[in-house]
Parts: sequence; structure tokens; C-alpha cells
Amino acid sequence: MIVTETRPRQITRPDLSFAYLMTGIAVACIGISGVLGSIFSPDLVSTSGTATGYMRQHVPIAAYSGWIWAVIALAMVLPTAMRGIRAKVTDRVPWTMLGLGAGGIWLAVMFISIFTPVMVTGTAPWLTWVPLASFISVIAGVVLTWLLCRTVKTGYFESAEPQPRSATTADLEPAVEDATVKLRRLAQLRDAGVITEAEFQAKKDDLLAQI
Repeated sequence: MIVTETRPRQITRPDLSFAYLMTGIAVACIGISGVLGSIFSPDLVSTSGTATGYMRQHVPIAAYSGWIWAVIALAMVLPTAMRGIRAKVTDRVPWTMLGLGAGGIWLAVMFISIFTPVMVTGTAPWLTWVPLASFISVIAGVVLTWLLCRTVKTGYFESAEPQPRSATTADLEPAVEDATVKLRRLAQLRDAGVITEAEFQAKKDDLLAQI
């Protein structure tokens, strides 16, 4: 007697470690940009006073609103990454685009906001220092992030999701052939007197309902 050992079949799961790595890089870069940009971006400085004296007022606009732009960027990147993870996309091209692309965009936003010279308006001593680059860079960062996420989602992630399979004529052919064979056998049994006409009709209706 020969005893054969059967081993349980192992299900190979897709390796999504690179996807998680790129998602983490994008999230980290956006977070760093939001925090450091809010702290170190120049303030809006305006001069006010009277003829006898004046004072400068500093308004930390970046500290008030910088984190909002980072949250908006995360709200675009994370759903896009989750779409790719649910679709089990292992191709490194879209994940590299999403991780390094979004990360690079927001690191560039941070450097532009911090190091670009401010715009000075007015006449001395009533001058105003406007961090115009900070305003433009964060808006551009949000727009570029949206375009990047849309490109990756529509070009790679949505096409990788399994589509519901619709019944076609080719799918129905085996069922029709099987029902035809069974009907012929039932007809032979009816003709041989093994089953009655009523039993034949009942079985026939059941087979037709299964097609």
C-alpha cells in the first residue's frame, strides 16, 4: 500500500512592500514640508504708526494656514495609494511616480516657501514684506499633486482592478449542452416507462430553469 503525502497548497500573496515604502515616503515628505514650512517661512510684515513713530507687525500666515495645504495633499495621496493597494498593484513605476513625485513636489514647496525672497511694497518707512512665493508654491503644490494622483489612479490603479465578469454566449454553451444531454436521457427513461410524463415535465422544467 502506497501512502502519498499531500501538502497544503500555499497561496502566494503579492509583495506590496515597495508600495508601502513609497506611500510612506510621500506621507513623510508632505508632513515635513507642512511642519518646517509653517515654522520657517517668512511672515507677512507690515509697517504702521504715526508721524512720530512707527512699528512693524509680523503675521505668521504660514503657521496659520500651512498645515491646511499639507492635509489637502494627504487627502489626495492616501486614497490614491489605497486604491493601488486594494488592486494589488506590484508594478514599481506607478508607486515610484506617486512616492517620489509627491514627495519631491512638497519638498520643493518647502524650499521655495522658506528661501525665496519676499516681495517688498510701499515707500520707506511704510513698507510691507509679502511672502508671495509661499502663497504661490503651496497652491502649485496642491495642483501638481492632484494631477499626479489622477494620472497614477486612472493610468495604473483603476485599470488593474478586477472587472465584474458578465455572462457571455461562450459561458452558456457548456450549460446548454449539459442540459440537452440530460433531457435526452430523461426522454429515453420516459419512453421506456421508467418515469411518468409528469415526472419528465417536472425534471425538464428544472433543467431549463438552471440554464
